[in-house]
Amino acid sequence: MRLHAKVLLVVVPLAVIPLMILGWLAYDQLRSSAVERSSSQMTALMDQTARSFQMHQDVAKANARLFADASLMRAYALTEDEEERYVLMLPSLLKLFFSYLHAYPDYTEIRFLLPDGYEDARATLMSIPNAAEDEGDTPFFQELSRFEGETFVQISTPPDSHGVSLQVARPVRLIDPVTQDPLNGSPILRGYLVVTMSLDFMAEQIAVSRIGENGHTLVVDERGRILFHRDPSQLGQHIPASLMNRILGSEEPEQLMPVLFQEAQSLLATRRLNEDLLLIGVLPERELLAESQRLGNIVVWIIFGTVVLMVIALLMAMNTLIVRPLKQLKGAVREIGHGNLSPEIGLSANDELGQLARSFQEMAGSLESSRVKVERLAYHDSLTGLPNRFRAHENLRHMISLAHCKGAKMAVLFLDLDNFKRVNDTLGHQVGDQLLKEMSARLTSVLRAEDFICEEVLQNASHLLARLGGDEFVVLLPRISGTQDAAKVAARILDLMKVPFHFDGQEIYSSTSIGISLFPDDGTEVDDLIKRADAAMYQAKEQGRNNFQFYSASYNLAVFDHISLEGRLRRAIENSELELHYQPLVEAKTGKVVGLEALLRWNDPLEGIISPDRFIPIAEDSGLILPIGEWVLREAGRQLRIWQAAGLGDASVSVNVSAIQLQRQDLFTIVSEVLDDNDLAPWQLELEITETALMRIRPEVIGELDALRQKGVTISLDDFGTGYSSLSLLQELPIGKLKIDKTFVRDMLVDPKDAAIVSAVLFIAKSLGLRSTAEGVETPEQAVRLADEGCGQLQGYLLCRPLPVAEMTEFLQSRKAENILQSVL
Repeated sequence: MRLHAKVLLVVVPLAVIPLMILGWLAYDQLRSSAVERSSSQMTALMDQTARSFQMHQDVAKANARLFADASLMRAYALTEDEEERYVLMLPSLLKLFFSYLHAYPDYTEIRFLLPDGYEDARATLMSIPNAAEDEGDTPFFQELSRFEGETFVQISTPPDSHGVSLQVARPVRLIDPVTQDPLNGSPILRGYLVVTMSLDFMAEQIAVSRIGENGHTLVVDERGRILFHRDPSQLGQHIPASLMNRILGSEEPEQLMPVLFQEAQSLLATRRLNEDLLLIGVLPERELLAESQRLGNIVVWIIFGTVVLMVIALLMAMNTLIVRPLKQLKGAVREIGHGNLSPEIGLSANDELGQLARSFQEMAGSLESSRVKVERLAYHDSLTGLPNRFRAHENLRHMISLAHCKGAKMAVLFLDLDNFKRVNDTLGHQVGDQLLKEMSARLTSVLRAEDFICEEVLQNASHLLARLGGDEFVVLLPRISGTQDAAKVAARILDLMKVPFHFDGQEIYSSTSIGISLFPDDGTEVDDLIKRADAAMYQAKEQGRNNFQFYSASYNLAVFDHISLEGRLRRAIENSELELHYQPLVEAKTGKVVGLEALLRWNDPLEGIISPDRFIPIAEDSGLILPIGEWVLREAGRQLRIWQAAGLGDASVSVNVSAIQLQRQDLFTIVSEVLDDNDLAPWQLELEITETALMRIRPEVIGELDALRQKGVTISLDDFGTGYSSLSLLQELPIGKLKIDKTFVRDMLVDPKDAAIVSAVLFIAKSLGLRSTAEGVETPEQAVRLADEGCGQLQGYLLCRPLPVAEMTEFLQSRKAENILQSVL
């Protein structure tokens, strides 16, 4: 007898018989409440069936949306070139459809219909001929084409099938980024993704559903036609129209309704499955009182006796056929686990257990010969023969344990070859491998003569060298008296690496960077020590390579903060966490608002408002300044157009531009688009560039700035006087305005040097015909002094702090015709 037959012999009776006992006992004890029990059973069954249908329908709707939103589906729908669409993309799309069909067996067909109803793509796992490629005249498509929502659901018989199916259609409305504006364009209907789901699961549920002995459920459509019934001969029949009208007109369809159904008094309950489907439960009244007390008692005692006999028989069979052989196998496995690879298993049966016993014996015979080889492959590097990452972690864990017990100190040295990738790329991987082998040989020789390398017995180890992968090595120093011991070993390694390598007549110089972490100062766990030694190694690389550095917690924290901020900044762009605040520029003579400076703010969900001084350098290092800078330009232009349309004056808006934008972005094109998209005059857009950024740009970028100046855009030199540029720079660059840095304005009334600098900058601006703006004006005395010396524009907290859009709108409305200087002086 097969093993699975033995298992079934035990499991099936133990599962079925208790249920039968409970059923008969419940019948005998609860016969007086038959109506309540049967009605509850009917309600539960119908609710379960309704939930099952709703779940399938919801899953189908969700999948239709998922399928329609697939990138391949969207790309296919947007492709208009027929060769690319049908030769290149259609096979991939059908492959995707078939993967969906395999994943969801209830789905019989997936179609993509064009807006006119033509079947553009079709996938099915059933051998059904494609009866209609043009569904434009079908009732299903006529109703679908009038549908305005997101997901269309209908119960119908598809053109290619004879069964009742649930058809879920998802309109595919997309914006073509080639021909439409991705931001302002309206999605165009590209077609419909139609998923056809078989309702066979409903037929299966109806067939097996029972309410008592003769109660059952059936599903009908709005016309009363029976779609699913446990009796196949009833399919297609119609229930009487009078009964159907009574069911549809019932105010409480979930309550039991006494009716005459199929010539028998019955209780009916209904559930609405769909706009087109109705679930009806039927419970004959005669069944409620059909059982008797005597018959129930007899059945209970018969079943009870049968169960007792079968349980005894099953226990004896299980002990003989399964339990005893399994105990023998368990003992053999325990012996193999303890190292005895030749256990005796006294099983001679020809069933699966006997075959398993023989397999154990064969496996045990080959384990010993493979163990050493597998261990070598698993714990050693195949190129250098050194222990690999796994063995290094294992050894370090053991060393940490010994250091804990003895209160000793130890060190981890993390080594990484400098410019190893350049060697691989220029001289080839073969030379790179030779360099790694020579590196391991030198590391072996540089350690003290009494130190061992790659020794299997760790109890006598004082050092261990391992290759973690690539060009990374680690040296473990389990016994050190202080940091000077680790520094001494690191210095010896650096000295030996100064000697050139020779391969095939070529002389190669390669240095290494070393990071050092100490136990227990820098950590007491394996991962912590290696991770912090790695961090120290990166610090060594930042210090110019070819040196060693001890782990610094503050450096590691700064690196972690930098990485964390960069990751959150990327999400901030996607999640619209960036916003612009605006600070007005006031004309010194008239006190009118003549301009607004757009200032970037980041409203982080974790930290709140983050200063630009923290995230702008990270954005410049990571390249995120390009999308951020473009967004700032476009958003500032859009907001200025809104204020201008609201009649809030003809001010200009100034935007800060980084050196990276000047070097890597087509700034002229972006600025032109901002002006054209928002109907702005060129003078209404001002680009602020720091003095330091201008000194770093290429000559061709200066030509682009000159083109912007000739177009009418103002180029402003921000923070003038804080850099190291010469005055000749003002003649060479297309600058239209100088902005005096707030550090000079702040102390100009108390520090003669700052006052002299401010006067000199204003004199230079006037002499060269440049406009001037003073930043950081915070007191009335500063404003008066700057105006007297000829400063054109004032900006600072005295006049207005930077405000978000809503508050700045109120500020402009309230001071539309007001002299702001008079109100603050």
